Amino acid sequence: MTEKVVKTKYATITYRSDGIIHLHYLDHLLVLEESKELFMTIRENSPWNVCPLYINGETFSGMDIESKAFFASEEVLKHCSSVAVLVRNIGQKILTNFYFKLIKSKIPTRFFSSEAEAIKWSLNYKEIKAKIN
Repeated sequence: MTEKVVKTKYATITYRSDGIIHLHYLDHLLVLEESKELFMTIRENSPWNVCPLYINGETFSGMDIESKAFFASEEVLKHCSSVAVLVRNIGQKILTNFYFKLIKSKIPTRFFSSEAEAIKWSLNYKEIKAKIN
């Protein structure tokens, strides 16, 4: 599979050839409607039913509480075999820690300070399945 890139108003989504979805947030505060729209875009374009999710955003400012609850829901997490988050500054680390405490995820979830470490860890949870029809 070759990489596929989909750009939205809120993020760039890369369906990597190694079976990982890379979600790069743009500098934007997501509200619930936007979060649902982003999730639908990810699902509609994904070649996999379940796979690792790698998230980063250089200046990503956050999401409202309803969005956090949505992204922590079974509806979303059933498609993720793991979630790796790249954090580059203390603000992102604080937000990420808060998010992890909020979701109390049943899937492996971890943050990293380097992309290489995040990808290496994510590959341990690769679970490529057929696209949902």
